[in-house]
Amino acid sequence: MDSQPKVTLVEILVVVAIVALVGVLASVAVTSARSKQRDATRLSNVRQIQTALEDYFNETNAYPDGEAMPLGDSAQSACLSVTGFHADCSTETATIIRSVPRAYEAGLPGKVTCGTPARKAFCYSALNQGEAYAIQFELENSLPGAGLQKGVNCAVPGKMAAGVCE
Repeated sequence: MDSQPKVTLVEILVVVAIVALVGVLASVAVTSARSKQRDATRLSNVRQIQTALEDYFNETNAYPDGEAMPLGDSAQSACLSVTGFHADCSTETATIIRSVPRAYEAGLPGKVTCGTPARKAFCYSALNQGEAYAIQFELENSLPGAGLQKGVNCAVPGKMAAGVCE
């Protein structure tokens, strides 16, 4: 008599189903982690821009000119000096930030767009003749602890808030 246990088709199918389920759950977890990492990068970039804008304000007593300007654009806002946003700051004597961060576009549905041609971006506008500014930006996930929502958010001097800039 053969005393070796036999594996049935049902047992093989159960094992395959469990392995497939674990694979799907791992894929969902990795996708979620990547999305959150992209949002962390976006927030870090917006904070870096806010800091540079505060340095600019301290030097000039106003925020730089701009209306619905895509930040980090190589044609108009790749860097920031004490004379404003420029495509190239190599000839500027007082540069505040050599490379203005661009929006990390991956994963965004495109609710915040500006520039010509329109593209996903951190959209900067000076307000009240340079007394304030607004940067519209987009997130893939909500961040309740920071008061930010999935979709459109707004950065103004000293804070960030959920929703469209007013």
